Amino acid sequence: MLNFRYYNPTRIIFGKGVVDKIGKEVARYGKKALFVYGQGSIKRIGLYDLVVERLKEAGVEFVEHPGVKPNPVLSHVRKGVELAKREKVDVVVAVGGGSVIDEAKAIAAGAVAECDVWDFFEFKEQVKAALPIITVLTISGTGSEMNAGLVITNEEKKAKFGFRAEPLFPRVSFLDPTLTFTVPKDQTAYGSVDAFTHVSEVYCNRAKTGVMISEGIMETIMKTIVRYAPVAVEEPTNYEARAELMWCSSLALSGITWCGVGDLTLPAHMIEHALSALYDIAHGAGLAIVTPAWMRYMFKIQKFVEQLTTFSRNVFGADSVEEGIERFEQWMKSMGCPIRLADAGIPASDIDAIAENAFELSKAWGMSDFYTVDVIKEILSLCV
Repeated sequence: MLNFRYYNPTRIIFGKGVVDKIGKEVARYGKKALFVYGQGSIKRIGLYDLVVERLKEAGVEFVEHPGVKPNPVLSHVRKGVELAKREKVDVVVAVGGGSVIDEAKAIAAGAVAECDVWDFFEFKEQVKAALPIITVLTISGTGSEMNAGLVITNEEKKAKFGFRAEPLFPRVSFLDPTLTFTVPKDQTAYGSVDAFTHVSEVYCNRAKTGVMISEGIMETIMKTIVRYAPVAVEEPTNYEARAELMWCSSLALSGITWCGVGDLTLPAHMIEHALSALYDIAHGAGLAIVTPAWMRYMFKIQKFVEQLTTFSRNVFGADSVEEGIERFEQWMKSMGCPIRLADAGIPASDIDAIAENAFELSKAWGMSDFYTVDVIKEILSLCV
């Protein structure tokens, strides 16, 4: 087992009806909140009214910052930072999926900083402090409710960058699986793929093998998602399926999985960020295309054969790596996910431009020694 540091201060409140307690929790951290949410789905399911009522009952003032996009953009983040500073809020409440929570984190950092918030993404500045963040999760996938990471798209630069900083761990996250009952089939599938790949990339890319506890945790999370994601797609109000997926997605990127097996690296995510930055496709859809291709490329490298072999055998019950990857693809395809660039309407002729875009993030993440433009092109060629 390799040396590691593990820290996760987020308090999880899980189960049916738990959001009823949000007012009291928010009041512990501030008297005036910035209420961040998306395109209006929380109003259709009655969650908006519940949160507003509970904040008022707890004596918490709030200003609203709605309209977060599925791939959150920098221009909207900057508006949120400006609003938070002008209104002198002291806590951020994020109600929605991973995109809403990611934008809330960026705002929480920017609201107490003198620099432009994008400087954090280009590593020109470090986040030393942030407003406290409270989240209410409405879709399973990114795990942002239980980690310190975020991803934002700079629409002017066509760059989708991310980073992690300890002040951005949510203080409290409310996880009620019933809030995901109305999530559409495609978003359920894409969120499941996102959560799965948070684990599969660590598992297949791990520097140290034979760490039973970490490998066992990862295998259980992946097998649970494989089992319950199709159930949730076909039976959206199946509580057990939604609950299993919600907790899996939170654990998947919480830091617990890579303890002792090596540093976190997400190369397929790095390449996918170029797809969603350039084509604005759903993140999970892009991962369904890129991840199997990345696995096929990595299988050519001897030091990753063992990782991919145990992944194929222990997660998908396959006798070979190629069979395991095929079963992985078929699982995603059965839920309606694209598994090739053409499935998402992305022409193969764009591979060079995608690779150049991805390489910028490869450099930012310190991965460019291995993931060169040529390597990224070769991986993308396996997506055709």
